[in-house]
Amino acid sequence: MKFGRRQILLAGLTFGVAAIGTRNYHRWQTKRKLEALAKEKYRTNLQGLLHETFDADAKKIQQGIKIQASLKLTPPKIPYERNMSKLLIQCSKLGTQQYLTGKVDPSFNGSIKSLPAYTPQLNSYTQIASFKGLEDARSSEAVAVDVPQTDEQSKTATKDPVENNLDTAQKEIGDTVTQTVKIQQLIPVYFGFVLTSKTANMIIFRGTQRTTEWIGDIVLFQNNYEGFANSKIHSGFANIYNKLAQQIHQIASQLNPSVPCYISGHSLGSALATLAAIDLAQKFPKLKEQIRLYTYGGPRVGNPTFAQMHSQMVPNSYRIFNLADTIPLSPPTVFRKDVYVHVGQEWSFLAQYGDVLPNHAVDTYSAAINKQVETDRERTFPISGIM
Repeated sequence: MKFGRRQILLAGLTFGVAAIGTRNYHRWQTKRKLEALAKEKYRTNLQGLLHETFDADAKKIQQGIKIQASLKLTPPKIPYERNMSKLLIQCSKLGTQQYLTGKVDPSFNGSIKSLPAYTPQLNSYTQIASFKGLEDARSSEAVAVDVPQTDEQSKTATKDPVENNLDTAQKEIGDTVTQTVKIQQLIPVYFGFVLTSKTANMIIFRGTQRTTEWIGDIVLFQNNYEGFANSKIHSGFANIYNKLAQQIHQIASQLNPSVPCYISGHSLGSALATLAAIDLAQKFPKLKEQIRLYTYGGPRVGNPTFAQMHSQMVPNSYRIFNLADTIPLSPPTVFRKDVYVHVGQEWSFLAQYGDVLPNHAVDTYSAAINKQVETDRERTFPISGIM
């Protein structure tokens, strides 16, 4: 029997398809067997896998506890000043108001005297500067705009009478549709201000009421901190501070080095104040001994090496936090390969309002500090958990 060329080609194609199908079938069978074996192994070793998972969690907890316990920071040489702390937390509120006012009023010149939180206690101080930086407004601003209908859109009439009636109604209201769009731009915003008097200087970094948003937005990894071997800091906070550093250096060069220099901030401002304190201590030796750092409700900034070097350069450092505030618990002590710890002598209070924002708000801190309930004593609560 003779076979034509077409028959030979069809036979070859059929054989090839059959071979591929057979190979795929064997692969599918093999995959099913492997999946079945994996499931059986999982079922057999389920108890062991659960133990491994919880043991790994316990090790991470123990690791964090050991890191915190091993941290040896240089204690302050000067006692915590309650009256100054009351004034500094009020200035933190002014920093937030300065920021918000500047965003909605382009003509605002940054003067804190016009803000609601201004207090007569600041009358003896002169505001010598404000500093600005750029903020990405994409995540926070939205507007309604009219988008004209194109000719192509007007030609898309269908046989559906309902759709055609909708198209006619749309034309009668001006051939436009309203859409909500995100503004994608960088806008200048206030990041703080500087006050001077005959008795003290104050450098204040603002926080924001939308802290939970920037905590989630900032990239979470560490950069080397220049000048100290093995010292690392949060890259997101470092990037923000570095963009402000030139302004801060220029202002610091004008300050009287013979009086105390208080550097302070709440929330994000706490992280920026922490970086400013060690930066100015290095670059302005005459100012170094005068620096007092007061932070409120701030996140962790750097690794243990950074914290220890920071405490040596800026020993007069005080960290005030609400025990019910979640922001001071971030970033985690151990995140992937990075380690984060706090700086400063701990002063804490407890104000529980049942949610993230009220527990963290600057008014919550101001109320507690004005009542003088913050303490550096160790809290004695019933303890349970992995020890």
